[in-house]
Amino acid sequence: MKKRLVLAVAVLLGSPAFAQDAALVFTALDANHDGKISQTEAQKNPAVMQAFAAADKDRDGLLSKAEFEAAFGK
Repeated sequence: MKKRLVLAVAVLLGSPAFAQDAALVFTALDANHDGKISQTEAQKNPAVMQAFAAADKDRDGLLSKAEFEAAFGK
């Protein structure tokens, strides 16, 4: 199951239609459903983990939905 989730997220991140699917990917990565992606949750996807620090604009160690969509929804 985890491999399928990682593959699905990787495919969406590489897709030109990702902007439309950013909310779905965010929800898939937000394992504890707190509305934020932690570094631990981001580790499920190498592309998100690699860009985590740059996407975390307020430097709180978490990606809000707005930060995630700003970084990956374009």
